[in-house]
Order: sequence, then structure tokens, then C-alpha cells
Amino acid sequence: MASKKTTSGYKLDGGWQYGIDVDKNSRKVQCKYCQKILNGGIDCFKHHLTYTQKDVESCQRVPEDVKKMILNILVKNQEATEKKRKIFQYIEKDRDNDEGNEISSMNKEKRIVSGSGSTQTTINQLLKKI
Repeated sequence: MASKKTTSGYKLDGGWQYGIDVDKNSRKVQCKYCQKILNGGIDCFKHHLTYTQKDVESCQRVPEDVKKMILNILVKNQEATEKKRKIFQYIEKDRDNDEGNEISSMNKEKRIVSGSGSTQTTINQLLKKI
């Protein structure tokens, strides 16, 4: 999956401040500190900067403040993923408990996935129940 970009083409992920996409291919990233080219995209590159995965070579030249900032991004991404997982588990549990009213459960899921104005409210309500 390619990195998200704004209309001006600037890549949104904070890791792109420290890496360059090679050959306009966001799956290949060159480190601005050690010049190493990594295959695996921006997520793999962030692990290169923070050395948080065994199968990714660490950058020996990244400053400590950059390492901490990127680690913070990785933690926030992990927390967001965990929240989404819990929400969808709750939806599935609700669906299992409410088999007699299947249409109602489907409407709840559509509200969450749709991106409508009520999405944030619905997600916040679900998070309170978890």
C-alpha cells in the first residue's frame, strides 16, 4: 500500500522527514543518516530508525531525539490499531448477541466504517463500553 499524500504530494507520515523514496517507489526508502536503502516502505524504515524489529538493520547514525520521536509515532500507531481491533471485536460480540436483529447490527457497522459525521460519536460511545 502506498503512503498517503496530500494534494501537493507531500507525504503525511512523519518518517518521511528522514527518508527519501527511491525511484518514486514508496516501498524503497533511503535513510538520510546512513544512506542505507530499505525495502518495505515507511513502516520498515521507522523500525530501522528505532531498531524495534529484529529483522530490520538499525541505523547507527540517527540522533536520539529523532529516534524518540519516531518511536512515539510507532506507539501511537500501535495504540490506534489496538483501539480499532477492540471496536470491531465489540461489534462482532454485539452481532453474536443480537442475532434476532441482524439489520440493526449491520447499520452500526456501516456508521463506523462510513466516515459520516456521526462516526466519531459512535466510536467514542463504543470506546466507553470497552
